[in-house]
Amino acid sequence: MSLEPQTFLPVEIVFHPSWWNKHFGIEFDEQFFFDPRKRVESERQMRAALHARFGDLGLGEANAAPRPVIGPVHLAAGFLPSAVLGCTIRYYGDASPEVIPANLTDAQVMALQVPDLETNLTFQQLIALMDTLEARYGKIEGDVNWEGVQNVAFNLRGQQLFVDYYENPALARRLLDVCARTIEAMAQFVRRRTGSNSVAVNRIVGAVDSRISLHSNCTVAMISARTYREYLLPYDQQLARALYPYGIHHCGTDMHKVCNEYAHVDGAEFFDVGWGSDVAACRAVLPNAIFSLRMSPVRVATLTPREVATDVESLLRAAGPLERAALCCINVDDRTPDENVCAIFEIGERYRRFGA
Repeated sequence: MSLEPQTFLPVEIVFHPSWWNKHFGIEFDEQFFFDPRKRVESERQMRAALHARFGDLGLGEANAAPRPVIGPVHLAAGFLPSAVLGCTIRYYGDASPEVIPANLTDAQVMALQVPDLETNLTFQQLIALMDTLEARYGKIEGDVNWEGVQNVAFNLRGQQLFVDYYENPALARRLLDVCARTIEAMAQFVRRRTGSNSVAVNRIVGAVDSRISLHSNCTVAMISARTYREYLLPYDQQLARALYPYGIHHCGTDMHKVCNEYAHVDGAEFFDVGWGSDVAACRAVLPNAIFSLRMSPVRVATLTPREVATDVESLLRAAGPLERAALCCINVDDRTPDENVCAIFEIGERYRRFGA
């Protein structure tokens, strides 16, 4: 008689487009994201492929049927808010879409406005996709990756944004405000239609609470804690009020640098903790939060299965109560041996059943 799992501890893997393209021939062109037929069929193929290759780990679906999933939940691809605000997007067969920086001038930043989503040509593509799938299936599910305030501002302004923090604070705040209000409007719009808005940011959200709004703070690794506190903390606080329940995605190696500031975001109950961050230090500051512990896809691609298992154990031992922990590895690429993927799930299962 097998021992039943004692701990929640969800584990998720998201493969890089290169993995999908090499092994299954899936193309990540614009139609992958917005054409209703390709959107549904691609997601069905991905679920079927995961089950065929890793079904013993609980991945994918046997006999996968078409489902009206509006955004890629098996892919890390944040670009839509930047596109809605005017950035050009370049699509690739074996990579996520690339946002081309707009490098807005001072005058262009001052003229920038929160768009009307119903009339914005880029967002209309998503609305048309949702309307078509809902008419065809009677429902829709899933969401899109809505990036983050500074991520989008950086795409719009480029490196000049970091100069603005010191030389033109009013301009920086105006740009951040437009980005924050645009993201809020998009996330609210999608969640009203599907019930979620961040499973496409990290699939762990679906396992923990699909209502969570996960805000991507990828570029916070590029600034100091003081700059985050002065310029970005108010927007995390604003979005946490508007999009509760709330989470913060910090994929950088230094979440411990800003965890004291994150503790001031009322309503933030879920954190992506980037590989290389001091997990124990973050846990001491955020004792009640769910931690989604992110492994390094580069290490997972190059280490032995035993070394991958050691990485997993080091994270779980530092995580604090396993009841408030999850484990993920995002952008696992085509160089990664299947044995290394299995090692992640095997250690997760052992800790789930037997504890630390």
